[in-house]
Amino acid sequence: MEELLELLAYVKPELRMMPLNRQMYLMEDLQLTDCDALVLVALIEARSGRILGWEKPLETLGDLLDYLASQGVEMEEE
Repeated sequence: MEELLELLAYVKPELRMMPLNRQMYLMEDLQLTDCDALVLVALIEARSGRILGWEKPLETLGDLLDYLASQGVEMEEE
């Protein structure tokens, strides 16, 4: 999750000091705006070198990590 946390901290620097977990809601708990979410998508796709579908609604940090893993983009340590 460290790689994803780095990207989130780039989008919203105040998240660096916040303890994050898989149950946190992206929009409510992390207070990501739609624009922040688009930037995060662009960063994830640039880092992975792939364009992803993003057709599934993602609500929590865990949902995002699970979706990325299902697409072969690992951002969580095993």
